[in-house]
Amino acid sequence: MIYAQEIDFNLSGSYRLRGEIQNDYNIKKYATDVAEDFVLSRLRADFALKFFEKINLHLQLQDARALGFSIPDEQLPANNPVRDYMDINQLNISYDNDLIKFKIGRQQLSYRDSRVFGPGNWGNTGRYVWDAGVFTLNTDYFKSDFIVGRFVLHNPDIWPNKFFNNQVPTAFALYNTVKQLPFDLDVFYVLKKDNRGITQGESGLGNLTSHSIGFWLNGNYGQWHYCTMLASQFGEFGADEISSLGLFLSLGYNFNISWKPNVEVQYTYGSGDKNPNDGKNNTFDGIFGGADSKLYGWMNLFFWKNLTEYRINFTLTPEEDFSLRAEYHYLTLSEPKDAWYFPGNAQRRDKEGKSGIELGHEIDFSAKKKLFSFLEIQAGYSFFIPGEFVKNTGDSPFADWYFLESTFYF
Repeated sequence: MIYAQEIDFNLSGSYRLRGEIQNDYNIKKYATDVAEDFVLSRLRADFALKFFEKINLHLQLQDARALGFSIPDEQLPANNPVRDYMDINQLNISYDNDLIKFKIGRQQLSYRDSRVFGPGNWGNTGRYVWDAGVFTLNTDYFKSDFIVGRFVLHNPDIWPNKFFNNQVPTAFALYNTVKQLPFDLDVFYVLKKDNRGITQGESGLGNLTSHSIGFWLNGNYGQWHYCTMLASQFGEFGADEISSLGLFLSLGYNFNISWKPNVEVQYTYGSGDKNPNDGKNNTFDGIFGGADSKLYGWMNLFFWKNLTEYRINFTLTPEEDFSLRAEYHYLTLSEPKDAWYFPGNAQRRDKEGKSGIELGHEIDFSAKKKLFSFLEIQAGYSFFIPGEFVKNTGDSPFADWYFLESTFYF
């Protein structure tokens, strides 16, 4: 018999409304010669049931819409980034007894700064939601997550979005957090597997077997903050051999004065393909993170593939619930014969490597204010100044972007 005091029910959620203006670019292409404005809305309703303090059932319904968005669904990626009408975004059951935890079903996977697994929640649909099983072992000295699953394709024409979709690679991962150190240390392994034989390499078609192994380290020393991540990739990409590298470095300083200024310098490197005809794939693929996020600029013009980024962040916090932020990004190709990559597609490429490597400069300004416990507003402006590579490979306009966003919580 189940008694009422052994069941806990909770309803919560959010409604986000964001207006955007894009000049000379969109989600698919740079240099559109068009100014576009549209409104994105996203409703998320979370229903949670807890049984006996250890068993949890979670359902999240999501309705994502786009008003005035010019690109039709058939021209968008299979994992639709802007539209998915009232669908099951999460549905999972979990058991947690402190030492072990099982979580099975549709869920979001997110670790640290989202560079390995990131949900991409800045995007309207949330790029990565998984049909997955996660087994967690949590001791005094380490926490290990064993993961197997496939990410969901958000599709406004299918309800519900397919479970265990066989149109995407399967992920197998081991994500470990080492405890009782003077800093945060994570060690991870991710296998991306696709046996459909449709992966096109330089040397021909084949399967995808991509292994990513690396670490993430983060800590503080006085008012200094440091972070680094390194990932090496190897395996098979079609008929090609994978050999690629991703590196992230960050160093910041918090000033102990009014408005709490913070200055941070960052360096990001994702290797590129040195030779488009040698049967080797050297392009770092970003694992399962970094899409529909702000990791490489708010305009989403860049992705962690054949990318070198030099970045400075400056943040002010006049009040606990009010922040101002400015970012400067200088971006280049890592290899001149490889492409400039958007999240999800290659934008331009000079296979002869004669167009230079300079992509350009992106500058971002944003402000965030929590007006009430249930209401947060955010606004921003960004612009992109093209560099040598962009100018030498086609039209190269100044592009900019504005947004105003409100989020209601319940």
